[in-house]
This record gives sequence, C-alpha cells and structure tokens, in this order.
Amino acid sequence: MKSIIIFGGAGYIGKHLIRRFSKNGYKVIVPYQKQTNEANLRLYGAVGQIIPFHFNSLKNEKILTLLNKVDFCINLKTSWSSNKSELKRSILDFNAELIEQIKFSSSIKRFVFFSGLGTEQRSTYRNEIISKTEDLVTKNLQKSVVIRPSVILGNNDQFLSNLLPIFKMSFFIPLFGNGSKKFQPVLIDDIVEFVVKTIEANKIGKQLYELAGPDIFTYREFYNLIADAMNKKRVLVPTPMPILKPVVGIAEKLPFFPINSEQLSLFETDNTLSGNESGFSYHEISPKRVISAIKKSL
Repeated sequence: MKSIIIFGGAGYIGKHLIRRFSKNGYKVIVPYQKQTNEANLRLYGAVGQIIPFHFNSLKNEKILTLLNKVDFCINLKTSWSSNKSELKRSILDFNAELIEQIKFSSSIKRFVFFSGLGTEQRSTYRNEIISKTEDLVTKNLQKSVVIRPSVILGNNDQFLSNLLPIFKMSFFIPLFGNGSKKFQPVLIDDIVEFVVKTIEANKIGKQLYELAGPDIFTYREFYNLIADAMNKKRVLVPTPMPILKPVVGIAEKLPFFPINSEQLSLFETDNTLSGNESGFSYHEISPKRVISAIKKSL
C-alpha cells in the first residue's frame, strides 16, 4: 500500500484530498498542531487507513521516522496571521526545516507545496514569505511541485461559507473597494483531481502550476451572481480601500473579527492566471464552471 503524509490535512483542501487518496488505496498520515477531531478524519477511509496524530514540532520522532518511510508528502499548512514572526515561523521556517528532512529521505518520491495564485503581485509580508518559500522549495528539492490555486469553491468552502450568510441576512452587501478587481475561482474537485494526477505522474522534476477555473469575474459580478442564484434583490455598497485599511488594521486585533489586513489584500489586485506557468492542461483536465458550487452551497 502506498503512503502519503499531508501536513495541514485537517483543513478544507486536506479533507478532500484524504477522501480521494483513501479511495485510491493509500495509507494517509495526517500530522496536526491545532486541535482537530481525529475520529472524523478516520471516517474518510477504512479502519487503520487514516492515521492522524498531534505534533508540536518537526523534531517529533514519529514524524522523522515517517518521512523516511512514506512515498509522498504534501504541505497545505499555512497561516493568515498579521503577526510577522508567526508568518515567518509557520510558513518559511517550517518549510525550510521540512525540506532539510526530506532531502535525506530515500522514500519520498514527490513533495507538493501549496502556495497561492497572484502571490507575487501583492506587496504584503505574507506574500513575501510565500514567495521566499516557493524559491526555497524549487531550489532545494528536485522532486518538488509548487501549486498556486486561485480561490477554491465547493460545498462548505471557506469563501462561500463566510459570504452566503451575509447575503441571506442583509439587504445591503459590503463590497471591498469598488468591486472592479477580478478573480478566477476554481472548484475543489478539479484541484483534487490535479493533485492526484501530479502525485501519480511518472515525470519527476521541479514543477510549478497555476490552477484556476474557466470563468473570470469582477467581485461585483460574482456578488450579483450569488444574489441571482438566491433569487434575491441585494444592494452592493462599495467601501473605499483607504477607509477600510485603517479600520481593519485596528479591528483585526479583536478575537472574532472576520478579516485581517493580509486577507483584505486579496481584494486589492486581480487574482487571475498569469499565463506564464502550466496549469490544468498539463494533465489534460478541463476545469468546470463554478456556478454549480454556488447552487450546491445554497
């Protein structure tokens, strides 16, 4: 039985990958740091097929042993913290240590690092850290793959799950900026299909892929699409970024504020394919339109 270790596997993307890899007969190891429900994770596979366990650092003896036994490694672990030291520690430093350990593994055939589409276009500290991590991965591991997905949609995804309750409760919908920035959302099922094919491909070598769906929307267009799907009349209220930034900068320090400065930066630039990197076509996958995800979430 082939085996795969997925850091950050308890999150949204990870759970979909676990379900798919378990169906394909893999043993799936899921190390986690934040509290998670191990019993629920185990339900994604047969008895003994999904192995979640808590760890504090990569110096954990069990992790060191597993990295010398598993066939593949995926890192989905990331952070949206506004704390610079936390971002550096959880993304750049974590991957640097993980890479050093993978270098000495004779069993790992491929390492997949999840980045984000448009990272190089946004001048925030988090994106600087992500870019440095991408360079670290591609320069130090010949068997590495970097995947830059766009906003991922699907049943219970984070983006729609946060957005739809606002559309259901309020007649007025806040629009960050003027809503003219574009994005190119992608379905989780297409992401999973691509990752599986990437893991199981015969070709080994440094690779970088940008993944996005076939449709490009402005945020205003997308919000109107949601309102139309709900058959509701909604008024979009643009909020200029010069007003939003200082407000979010203060409010993000509250424990339950829904967005921080790093997340706000997503609405300042277009989040679409650059056209400079390979994508779904590399594995002959035709990504599906996202309207189905909106209807399913509703």
